[in-house]
Amino acid sequence: MAVTAAPRRSGTARSDRRPSAERLLRVAWVLAVLALIGYPIALVFGQSFLGEDGGVTLGNYAVLGTEPLLLEATLNSLWIAVGTSVAGLLLGMPIAWLVVRTDMPLRGFFRASALLTFAAPSFIAALGWILLLGPNSGVLNQFLMAVFGLQEAPFDIFTPWGIIFVLALFLYPLVFLPVAASLEGIDPAMEHAASGLGASRLRVLCTVTFPLVLPSMIAGTILVFVTSFVIFGPVALLGAPAQFQTIPTVLLTLMNFPPRIEVAAVVAVPVLALVAALLLVQRKLVGTRRFTVIGGKPGRQDVVRLGAYTPLALALCSLVLVLSIILPFGILLATSMRRAIGLPLGPDNFVLTQNYAEVFAQPRVSAAMGNSFALAVGGTAVALVVALVASWLVHRSRARSNALVGPVMAAPLAFPGAILGIGIIIAYAGVPFGLGGTLLILLIGYVGNALPLTYAYVHAGLGQIGSDVEEASRSLGAPWLRTTTRITVPLLRPSLLAAGLLNFVLLFRELELSVFLYTGANPTIATVLYGFANESRYQLAGALSVVVLTINIGVTMLAVRLLGRRLSTE
Repeated sequence: MAVTAAPRRSGTARSDRRPSAERLLRVAWVLAVLALIGYPIALVFGQSFLGEDGGVTLGNYAVLGTEPLLLEATLNSLWIAVGTSVAGLLLGMPIAWLVVRTDMPLRGFFRASALLTFAAPSFIAALGWILLLGPNSGVLNQFLMAVFGLQEAPFDIFTPWGIIFVLALFLYPLVFLPVAASLEGIDPAMEHAASGLGASRLRVLCTVTFPLVLPSMIAGTILVFVTSFVIFGPVALLGAPAQFQTIPTVLLTLMNFPPRIEVAAVVAVPVLALVAALLLVQRKLVGTRRFTVIGGKPGRQDVVRLGAYTPLALALCSLVLVLSIILPFGILLATSMRRAIGLPLGPDNFVLTQNYAEVFAQPRVSAAMGNSFALAVGGTAVALVVALVASWLVHRSRARSNALVGPVMAAPLAFPGAILGIGIIIAYAGVPFGLGGTLLILLIGYVGNALPLTYAYVHAGLGQIGSDVEEASRSLGAPWLRTTTRITVPLLRPSLLAAGLLNFVLLFRELELSVFLYTGANPTIATVLYGFANESRYQLAGALSVVVLTINIGVTMLAVRLLGRRLSTE
């Protein structure tokens, strides 16, 4: 009897430990997401309904119709979003088709160039285009005026069209990437069947291929619309000289002294509703229309031979590469070595390291570099822990509430940086926490911002790891924590490293949250760059931009290499 009882008690103890650990992890995860996301956003909604007497009122929303600036900013945001979406679609669709379905040379190179936008912040690109097409001293404008004898600059980047131009060049990959993946995944049998029935190549493209990629096209366009509707950096840099305001720039104005937090909250709530609705539509398109005609492993797809149109295809892809990467970042590199902006480029206006030395001699730059590095590393580490717990709950536990984990972890996608920043200010800047102006309040925002990408990688990685080894470890008496640290985490190392490196790139150059949350005492690299641009200290901005881009490109290439190794071993 003693022999049979002992295993029963041991097995019960092991089974009790796992539910206990599961409950503890679930409580910890709930508290984390509430602190990072739920509490700040709930306070934004609450603040919008809070009257001067402390009661609940809808009267605050009357400001939306009484302040002309808010209506103008809303219309401007819609204009920018619609224009960028159309331009991004016109760029992303043809480039995706050329890269995936034709025999155009350098297809892999052009695909990689689209991915480089990950390491190329759009607000830094906007700074580059100011140096190229600024009406007073833009290099391209000066060149065209000298060549054609013009009295005025032919282009002015400080216009809504200039904003759309810059945003489209850096957001078109949001259309390109899903459409390219969809084109690669289509089973060519249907296209072959249509061709066999006598349909021309153009008819097959319009009646078979295009309908199959339509959901991905719409989903990518929605992402471009949402991003451009709430983006801050490029609009702030390019719109400020023309007093062109959009919702994020108005929100920043409302948070300046004296802050009008209740008005900012009122503006934020409709934006949240619109963004959430659009992202829900995007999720439905991707989630429910999973291309039922695509099954198993696609067969060999026909390659369209461009023939005489090859130079035209190469010209299009090369032009986008030049406009999105080479020109704006090339001029930043050149400006970082210029003695003075007003003088023409040449040997007399060339200095190699002077501007770099001046940048790093400034205390705020060295402080910002340390702050950004610490925040990027810290935000990435905390986000990885939260994502690992969430992924473990989904894959290793059974609860009805697990269906909510994924949407909750993706929720920050629906909260623009400006609005999440306002929520964090309301929640943690004042009493009882008193975190205003500290690095900790920035860290809270960075972690919340990093959750969606981190969870996507960790969730996918853990889903590919069977639970047999973990069960065997626990059956031998190993505690849950030891099993996780000795077995689960090492097996997840490629996913964790890839997510961590990509998050570092995004957080190291993060502007939207930073500009709302910092008070001048704890600058970041992005806020210092933003300050240099506003002060028209373009040589210093160029030098610091080159440093940031070098770091980001290096980390991005390392992440891509790790991802490639992971895919090659699967």
